Amino acid sequence: MKLVIVGGTGLVATELIRQSLRAREITSVVALARRPVQLGVDAFNTTKFESVVVRDYAQYTDSAKAALAGADACIWTVGITIGRSSTYDFAEVKRVCQDCTMAGLEALREANFAAQKPVKFVYLSGHGISQDFTTKPLIMGEYRTMRGQTEKMVQEFGRDHKEVEVQIVRPGMILSSITSWRALQASMIRASSYITTAVVNIDRAELSAALLDQVMHGFEKEILSNADMVRIGSSVMGKET
Repeated sequence: MKLVIVGGTGLVATELIRQSLRAREITSVVALARRPVQLGVDAFNTTKFESVVVRDYAQYTDSAKAALAGADACIWTVGITIGRSSTYDFAEVKRVCQDCTMAGLEALREANFAAQKPVKFVYLSGHGISQDFTTKPLIMGEYRTMRGQTEKMVQEFGRDHKEVEVQIVRPGMILSSITSWRALQASMIRASSYITTAVVNIDRAELSAALLDQVMHGFEKEILSNADMVRIGSSVMGKET
């Protein structure tokens, strides 16, 4: 199985790469990013890994499309989170979250036009995103509406093109111990989760395990909630221990 991970240097993507290199079912891992992806010294089975540099996620050279060819699945992790969106002009947020996603989908379709089966495409959205546009959300409404519109565009693309099969995932706050600050943040949120469910969250290892399970064994449904991914990810990780 050939897996493409787009946004290869990000928080989720780096864990996806780590886990996918250990998965026997996955024989090729291609990471697309704007700079070379550096594997850790403890990386496993690095011979099946390839790092491909793209200057802009909205533009794909022939060599980038060649790297997409023959893919069985693609996990799209590129995006500007709701927490960081206020530091950018909204036009740039929309370009990254929506325009780049659709350009990447089209490049994936073109590269696999003659494939015998559709490429699985997983789009990372976010908890609280909705495709109900009858009312604008009170908090970060413009951003949330745009992300919902992007979800709908991705789904419609999948319905209109037999070359791809799409899934939307909506993780909550992604926890990690990759840095001391993130470790402290994660421990505080985990502790608070015992007494409140106000902060919807998922550990990045659980999230990655859930995503890989879906691309390897088939989509459970078209949209996965945070709770779905916690359930799937914890089950997968429980089987591995």
